Amino acid sequence: MRRALAFVGTVMSCLAPVAPAGQGPGTDPAQSEPSSEPPQDDPPPQGGSDAKQDAELPEILVIGRKSDEGVPIVPLNSIGSRNVFGPEQVRETGARDINDLVLHLPAISTRPYNGGEAAAPNLSMRGLPDDGLTEYINILIDGVPSSPLPYGWTAFSFFPLTPDRIYAMDYLRGAHSVRYSPNTVGGVLNFITQPIPDDGTLEIRSTFGTFDYSSTLLSGGDRAGNFGWHVAYVDRRGDGYRDAGEFSQNDINLKMRQDMSDKDWWALSLSYMDDEHKAPGGLTLEQYEQNPFGNARPENRFKGYRGVTDFVYHCDIGSDTWVEAFTYGSLTNRQLDAQRPQFPAPGDALTLSQWYDDSYFFGLGSRVEHRFGDQNTLYGGVRYQREWIPDWSIDSGPYPSGAPSVELQANQYTLETFSLHVDDTYRPTEKLAITFGARLEAVPTAEGENDVGAGEFTFDESFTGVLPGVGASYLITEDWSVFANYFEGFRAPQVWGFGLAPDPSQADLVFEEADSWEAGTRYAGPSGISASATFWQNDYDDFFTFYSGFYENLGKITAEGVDLEAVWEAGESIPSMEGFSVLGSMTFQDSTIGSGPAEGNQVPYAWKEKAAWRFRYEFGEGWLATLGGTYVGESFSDEDNTTVENPEGTLGVNPARTLWDAQVAKVWELGESGRLRLSVGATNLFDEDWFVHSRGGFFGGGKVAGQPQQTYVGLG
Repeated sequence: MRRALAFVGTVMSCLAPVAPAGQGPGTDPAQSEPSSEPPQDDPPPQGGSDAKQDAELPEILVIGRKSDEGVPIVPLNSIGSRNVFGPEQVRETGARDINDLVLHLPAISTRPYNGGEAAAPNLSMRGLPDDGLTEYINILIDGVPSSPLPYGWTAFSFFPLTPDRIYAMDYLRGAHSVRYSPNTVGGVLNFITQPIPDDGTLEIRSTFGTFDYSSTLLSGGDRAGNFGWHVAYVDRRGDGYRDAGEFSQNDINLKMRQDMSDKDWWALSLSYMDDEHKAPGGLTLEQYEQNPFGNARPENRFKGYRGVTDFVYHCDIGSDTWVEAFTYGSLTNRQLDAQRPQFPAPGDALTLSQWYDDSYFFGLGSRVEHRFGDQNTLYGGVRYQREWIPDWSIDSGPYPSGAPSVELQANQYTLETFSLHVDDTYRPTEKLAITFGARLEAVPTAEGENDVGAGEFTFDESFTGVLPGVGASYLITEDWSVFANYFEGFRAPQVWGFGLAPDPSQADLVFEEADSWEAGTRYAGPSGISASATFWQNDYDDFFTFYSGFYENLGKITAEGVDLEAVWEAGESIPSMEGFSVLGSMTFQDSTIGSGPAEGNQVPYAWKEKAAWRFRYEFGEGWLATLGGTYVGESFSDEDNTTVENPEGTLGVNPARTLWDAQVAKVWELGESGRLRLSVGATNLFDEDWFVHSRGGFFGGGKVAGQPQQTYVGLG
């Protein structure tokens, strides 16, 4: 009892007013604070000074971090596979959109879906189904969920972050996924934006390219005493590579951090983004033959905005313990116009369907960590989250306009979730680390209704799951380690799926659960060579799709593969090659449907091989040249693995593609406090023609051309 009262008293001392300290947390590596992790889960603590052998560096960076703490380094003895793409790598790809950028990460692929990929990317990874909606990976922005509804509606109509504001990417897999949710089967991908600086900074960066592309970033920040701030604004627009495929985006973010003492601080982030883009959809074979970049549905359009707030309070309460409280909220507004029918026959009457919805989510929680000497680190967190759509309506009227529109639906949804997780990292020796834990996921409320039209329905469901995780790493030598882990992940039923199941009153929708394991090895030697190999497998129990116009369970999936990665800093072993480096990754995978009529067939859009590589050379006074590329193997577009294209262009083999990019840049130092950077480059350097077959969707499927060559000039 005395210990409990003492603990409470220490916590209360954090909440009492404290005189400002002369030095804030993070300025001294020996006292650097742990990361204030995603508002949906929690980070491991900041470890010791030796990053090479520290398995406890921050998993996810969020708003509380400052620039001197930089981008996380993947420790040699991490228990799971992980990739961090730093600021230089992000800029050197020359990627015009997020689809291009993430393709350089191992195991992740992207594809065109509806022609609006400049604003609405889609990602898939590790053999999971790719329906163009990015539904099987937990995607965060500075630790905040990026989906309209993190549990109930994971698909993006637009991605609420411009590529210009991306500072780094952190892709985490493995047993530590027990700390995150939902949709962790494919991993956790966090987009890190520019951190709060320690000194006054101002950046102006503009890029101009083909297809009338332009983007401008204005950002700046400073630190005055114990208060730091950073603000960034982006204006991004272009015509798109499809006819009538224009887009425009405005993206603004404000971060603030106040160090209240040498042991507690708070941080606040406010973001707003608006987006408008065309979504031409796919083409029939005949239309594609006439013009691969044509637009058969010029009225297809998306318009919307998103606002996000995120607050974290951190307190070191002594005795090797810290605690954090956090809250966050988001509003996403979407307005979609889609021409119908998708493939009109001669004489068919055309209509225009108009979609409106406001999607909200709010979260509140806490996390705590306590160290028992040098051997044990206990970590846990709890979170409540509410998601709701007060009104999602779809109207339909004749096109061109004439008669009044008819209301087809007026849906309302509410989803409440409760999650609790705890894990323990045990180090019996300096070389061995073992982590084990579990996560409770409960959805006590999932309800909705539609009282308009022929699709009337009501539902009231609940879901519960316990998800364990365990992992271990061992340092064989100071340069070589091995690791292995197992965890269970899930994807919650999508709220809109209840009304679109064949029988909404007996939908029998469940958590889409998966068992995932990894085993791998890492090497980081003194000769400038580092490499890793990770063997993995995902067994997915239930996989729901929307291909047929209904929300259907198509059964099991088994995906297995290996990720190979290597980096060579040539100058460390051959002095005459100083400034030259090579990096690359290769993924081999096999993903098959494990039950149902299509058992044994390949999962749609799940390629067999995928690779990414980059050569870079720094020379002269501030010169840099890079040559990189990506390869994605062929895949099928449906569960039946149809090989012959259908007239609508929705079925057939998606051919393999190899895309190169190049950039030459020059940096001039402007005294001691400034620099000027000029770059020229191109993506799809050799202008390779490529395409995929896209299935359905609100904007219509068909044969969709990939991005052609796009050139640019950047000045910053």
